[in-house]
Amino acid sequence: MKNKLIEDILKNKEIILLSLIILFGVFLRLYSLGNSPLWVDESISSETAKQILNTGVPRFESGMIDTRAFVFHYIQSFFMIFGINEFSVRLVSVLFGILTIFFGYYIGKEYSKSGGIIFALFLSVFYLEVFFSRQARMYQMFQLLFFLSIYFLYKSKENVKYLYWGLIILIVCYDTHIAGIVLAPFFLIYILVYNRNKWYLSFVPVFLLIWNFMPIAGLSSNSVENTVSYASSYLAYLKNWYYLVVLFVLGGIWSFFKKKELTFLILTPSLLMLFGVFSLETFALRYEYFFIFPLVMYSSLLIAFLYDKYGKIILIPLLILFIVPSNLFYPLNYVNIITPINYNYNDASAPYTDYKNLPTDLLLKLKSNTTLISFFSLDVKWYVKNPDFVIPFSLDGRGNDQISFNSSNGNLVDRYSGVRILNYSNLPEIPYYVLADSFSVSKLKPSQNINFNTLIANCSLSYSATDLKVYSC
Repeated sequence: MKNKLIEDILKNKEIILLSLIILFGVFLRLYSLGNSPLWVDESISSETAKQILNTGVPRFESGMIDTRAFVFHYIQSFFMIFGINEFSVRLVSVLFGILTIFFGYYIGKEYSKSGGIIFALFLSVFYLEVFFSRQARMYQMFQLLFFLSIYFLYKSKENVKYLYWGLIILIVCYDTHIAGIVLAPFFLIYILVYNRNKWYLSFVPVFLLIWNFMPIAGLSSNSVENTVSYASSYLAYLKNWYYLVVLFVLGGIWSFFKKKELTFLILTPSLLMLFGVFSLETFALRYEYFFIFPLVMYSSLLIAFLYDKYGKIILIPLLILFIVPSNLFYPLNYVNIITPINYNYNDASAPYTDYKNLPTDLLLKLKSNTTLISFFSLDVKWYVKNPDFVIPFSLDGRGNDQISFNSSNGNLVDRYSGVRILNYSNLPEIPYYVLADSFSVSKLKPSQNINFNTLIANCSLSYSATDLKVYSC
């Protein structure tokens, strides 16, 4: 019986290894999932999902419809059935993070017998994969759908049924994020070259291209200087893992000679989109996150190719690359997460305000009937209460006001919470509290700063932290 057990383990060792990798990936992504406060965009998605749960429609209380990522937000609202809290709203990305590991295993095996397991292993612990799988935003779902659609497009050459699935995933990928449109030309060309008898299906990518040409054209900064500047900012994130870029280049070249078509289909749209991100008018790490998949993939495949060629001796460098750059040895500047984390990634382009850290007595006062004035409203609504007035500002620094919205009754309100926009010429009667989160205040233009300083001129500071100041007036 003992011999049979050993025989069964050896026979199914790959399935057992994959199961252990996925279980570890689940553990890393679920551990203290609800501990960190929601960052700005997470609170937007959480409010959208909550409105879907309550009304069936992604409509904010202002009356404005959230037109982004319908599929993502409806799935997110399902998980909120189990509770309206940080843990529940982030479960959707945990799901897609685990599916990404599972998909990584299958696409890795296209190149190498050992490639699936090795890619899944590094995908399960790479720090950005873990962090983005713990966010209540659509970027993990987008990464999975982006490369899954490419994989099905590649497989459609063998069987046309994959083309149908690929087109469905392309549509959902585009719905998840407009950047998915970069895949449309590749679908169009592939259909016309390899699936001519299904030429009519080319109308799907053609429609997406025509529908979105102007919106996409308007996203670029059209400035070489800005593009170089943003590219430099993104590259600064590589400082802890330059070695991975070297492995990626070598693995990508080796992979191209093994699977030219698949490698071309993965890298070409990925690189085009990556350079497109550099030309945007704003900087955000989340915009380039999708590229982590091929980065980890081809660096992992290099190890797999070496293992296939030289055998078990390659397990030594594999273990070194897995353990040494991890948070076991580098608790601050790690690449792999092996010890579970209970915090969000410290990303300046994903700001948050820690309302969880407010003193209990102050929180009770803020929740009372006292008038509450804030900047960004949704995290205030989540952790405190809906503010009575909102101060307008620009979320990404472009323009002066990306908050105000003309409601159906003609009032100027906050687009997210539906509460009144503060009119400096007609301030509310005292007493009132002002919540000044550092993210919003940093976006104020000089004239807005003057008005804000007038608002708090005769107020006392009730709470002060790096991310938030509370004024009592």
